[in-house]
Amino acid sequence: MSLLNNMSYIFKTKIYYEDTDAGGVVYYANYLRYFERARTEFLEYLGIRVAEIAKQGIKFVVVKAEIEYISPALLGDILEIETEITELKKVSMIFDYKVFREKDKKLITKGMTKLACVDNNLRPLKIPLEIYHKIYTNKNK
Repeated sequence: MSLLNNMSYIFKTKIYYEDTDAGGVVYYANYLRYFERARTEFLEYLGIRVAEIAKQGIKFVVVKAEIEYISPALLGDILEIETEITELKKVSMIFDYKVFREKDKKLITKGMTKLACVDNNLRPLKIPLEIYHKIYTNKNK
């Protein structure tokens, strides 16, 4: 269940030759890259500019990742990555992802990442209230 009353963000990406293995199937580790892109775009959509907060000494690092591979994505497919924030704590947040093939809406992969907020020395840092505010005030977008 989404933290934001089922608010999710859809990021689309096309599968290119460089994304695949010798059989034309998306290389398994690339899904983490797609999760990263989808998460960054979702945060940008919420008004949280990752590059700007990094300049302020606020960073988010992945401390846990899980992936379940359900069906292969192939060269030329367009994928839709649905992203939700499902948990927001003082120092961490969890994002859930569902990856669908656009043409038939088939579920390809699902997963999650847990991110911790850290300072420039990689020490835990409370997530700034400004970020909480942007997440919670955008739930009706």
